Amino acid sequence: METLNPVKALNQAADLISPTYWVNEILDMALGFNPMDETKKYFAGDWEAYAKCGEVWGNLGKLCMDISKNVNAGNITLDRTWDGNAADAAYVYFKDIADRCDDLQSELDTLKTEYDVISQGVWAAAEAIGSLLGAIGDSAAVAAIAAAAGTMMSWTGWGAAVGYGLAAAEIVKIVELWGKTTAAVNKYQLIIQAADAIIATAGGTIATKFADFPLPNGAYDNPVV
Repeated sequence: METLNPVKALNQAADLISPTYWVNEILDMALGFNPMDETKKYFAGDWEAYAKCGEVWGNLGKLCMDISKNVNAGNITLDRTWDGNAADAAYVYFKDIADRCDDLQSELDTLKTEYDVISQGVWAAAEAIGSLLGAIGDSAAVAAIAAAAGTMMSWTGWGAAVGYGLAAAEIVKIVELWGKTTAAVNKYQLIIQAADAIIATAGGTIATKFADFPLPNGAYDNPVV
């Protein structure tokens, strides 16, 4: 004979009157999973740190712009008083550096823009999806109350019909709201994929420009000496 466990009976009774239990039952019935847990998977990561990366790329772009202006200004000033082959070679060399810094600034600004696009897209998507999840929670709560009432009033017949009918209507609504949620997630993923492609291109361009950054071939050898 199976030993009776009074605690088990009490737990079952507690589940019957627990709104959390009923909400979980409704969500499991409607979707087969917890929508909040499922949605969090798409937003995993430190997005605040990611947004700060955009600021860093922007600051690096400003640095390259300032270096370019400084090198150009010095080059022009030096060219006014220095003549000869060495002067001409130096002018070309420093102009190449300034031009390359301008190119780097353009690519770094592109990185900043696309990082901002992704960060803002994530925040906007999170707000929209948060509202939808709130609506799902509201419908689950209503359905839970209706289902619980239907169960407790099942002896009346009509009470069960009303309770379960309302619960069923809310379950349909939950499914529709989850459809809108997944559509919002897909939209946000498309934004990220498009920005990622631009970021990859800009990153490759920056790497190429750094790889062939103009450097002196060696110390200057004055032919007169």
